Amino acid sequence: MRPTHLAKSLALATAVAAPLTISAPASHAAAGGHGAAHALAANGPVTIPPTPLVSSSGPRPESMSVVRLPANPLADASALTATAKAGHARSSVAELRVARAALSARVITARCTNSTGTTHLADVTLAGRRLQASPAPNSALTVSLDGVGKVTLVLNKQVRKPGGGLSVTAIELTIPGVQTLSVASVSCTPAAPAASPPGSPAPAPTPVPGNLPVTG
Repeated sequence: MRPTHLAKSLALATAVAAPLTISAPASHAAAGGHGAAHALAANGPVTIPPTPLVSSSGPRPESMSVVRLPANPLADASALTATAKAGHARSSVAELRVARAALSARVITARCTNSTGTTHLADVTLAGRRLQASPAPNSALTVSLDGVGKVTLVLNKQVRKPGGGLSVTAIELTIPGVQTLSVASVSCTPAAPAASPPGSPAPAPTPVPGNLPVTG
């Protein structure tokens, strides 16, 4: 091999043995995320606005509480709480009494974390029947009550929303065509990855060792 040819081959070998560079994909950052909660609400002849109600997209939880539900002819409850932050929400109600529906409870709680929801019912009874503490999502039951008619309950009601959001209501009580009552309701939307904005600097290339055979 001529000296000049050998020198060129050695130079090529050195260049090929050097680390190759591969550009990494654009970075992604978490964006969005929301939470909302209220402890109790009713629609029908008796209307109760969501009480208390919180909504937040911030990283720190926002909370509200009500010592006792304002007087009304439908329901009585105490220690109503609601907490929310980005991607998370929690609500609870204590000492609930709904006389017409023969419903009572010591504590009812609903939680939502990103796209997962849970409900806990402590000492909840309907017409003398104790309900399961951790019901499966969208468990439904109907009872007939004297002077009221049919009463329908959906326990651990869960509804999926576009974009990965979820709403959870621990108990939704309905007297068909007459009255509805929701107890411990929460909703949450998880943070979603967002692409880097246009014009952002490209990431530094990542060195990748590599060798190729060189022939002379």
